Amino acid sequence: MFNSFEDFNNVLLTKRNSGSITCSFKSINNLGNEITKEEFLEEIGHQSNEIKGRWEVIDKRMAKKILEYILSMDMAYDIDLETKPLAEKLSNYFLNEFLPDAKYYTNGNFDEIDGFFRLSGWTSITNSTFDTGVLAIDKNKIGILWAEDND
Repeated sequence: MFNSFEDFNNVLLTKRNSGSITCSFKSINNLGNEITKEEFLEEIGHQSNEIKGRWEVIDKRMAKKILEYILSMDMAYDIDLETKPLAEKLSNYFLNEFLPDAKYYTNGNFDEIDGFFRLSGWTSITNSTFDTGVLAIDKNKIGILWAEDND
């Protein structure tokens, strides 16, 4: 479906019709020291002071669920987004950029009640009312797919 990162990113930016979305990758295989999650956040313009030491470690299954959520729903008003029909494909594209042994992190806690998955608490890395997503790291790269919504 996506021939390049540019195609993927264009769909993210044009179809997620609420708030804002950030997707960024950085090669780390040539760095002398492993870049920290917080350094990467600062490089892409997000805040790192609150989240340091508070990242939630998640598995790939949970990472996929979080990504599908932020690409399907407005977090402030629980309304469907234009990206909802593409959420699985978009999530898979991001996750497939990483090696099988990648580590995944998020800033949030999530509830699932009666099949409804939602953000229940979080440590912000932006100035938005709601923000969450997935940060992933493998031996070659670090990347983030993050959504922000406001009420």
